[in-house]
Amino acid sequence: MIEGSLRDAPMADVFQIIVSGHKSGVLTIARGESLARLYFERGRIQYAHLSPGTQLGEMLVRMELLTALEVQEVLLKQTHENAGTPLGLLAIELGLMSHDDLAQALKAQVLEVLSELLTWQTGNFAFAERSITATQVPTGHDFDAMELLFEVAQRLQQWGQGGVDANAVFVKAGDPTKVSLPQGGWEVLGYIDGRRSASSVAAELDLPEQQVYHILHELLLRGVIEVAPFAVEEPLVLIVSSSSALQRLLRLALRRARLRTLLAAEADAARQLLLAERPHGLVVDDEQGEGWQFVRELRRLPGQAHLPVLVLTSEREGPGLLTRLRRPKAYTLSKPFEEIDVQQRVTQMLGRPLM
Repeated sequence: MIEGSLRDAPMADVFQIIVSGHKSGVLTIARGESLARLYFERGRIQYAHLSPGTQLGEMLVRMELLTALEVQEVLLKQTHENAGTPLGLLAIELGLMSHDDLAQALKAQVLEVLSELLTWQTGNFAFAERSITATQVPTGHDFDAMELLFEVAQRLQQWGQGGVDANAVFVKAGDPTKVSLPQGGWEVLGYIDGRRSASSVAAELDLPEQQVYHILHELLLRGVIEVAPFAVEEPLVLIVSSSSALQRLLRLALRRARLRTLLAAEADAARQLLLAERPHGLVVDDEQGEGWQFVRELRRLPGQAHLPVLVLTSEREGPGLLTRLRRPKAYTLSKPFEEIDVQQRVTQMLGRPLM
């Protein structure tokens, strides 16, 4: 067991110990409510997970390797039939993508997790070794840990040279053919329309969020874009679901629809956010009636009787008349859902047409 504090041992030093010793095991890093796990095989990194943070399913959608509907279907199959099979391998078994696709997505996720972890100045870590014959994340993929760490350090150095606020909105200005654009500049520029926030633009691209903000900063400096002259409101939606994977899929879909989001895993946290942030609407995941119970309790709170709510339900058939009469007023959408369906339903209930 190797353990300590990030104040005393930087991430690079911890990685060096694991890599030079060709160790296999799990590195756990905790800071506040955030928890990261990095899986190593003989000193090479296999997988990285950060909670709260990017999920593999979300990454696959962002990279257009799977749709949101396909990810949900794989998750359902994983839950009910193949509990021990990683999501990526199950998607391969179902013929939805290739091993090369999975390797690409896994590497992208590792880089995003490391990009977050290298900004942490505090936190505690522990590395638990395992036998070289034991089974761990069995995807058959691994990556050079020190190379990835070096790549992330370079990224952070570049991004640290300037960024923009996530809520900033821009319009096109100067001629982009007259200047040298940063890498990824054309892709980012294609989504600048005077209506999308920087966060909404980032959701549309297969690029790390902070990289998009840096590219926007560079485009601003070059005079290719400028701050929009009028403020653009992006309604705030609270997403309530015990599934972190579904939370992130919904967050991605709604950000693409030019909506801001808050995430809550359970009812108490959701109630606190309701009172503190006053969202314009809610999306509530219902598994076994707990979602409807939360909405029922919500309707009893002062000022919440008419808050727009969308309940995601697993019901294959519509409820009977008596059940419908007993339920509180809310929009509904069956799971699994297409991304466009949840976007249309939420923007409809907020009185804001999807554009």
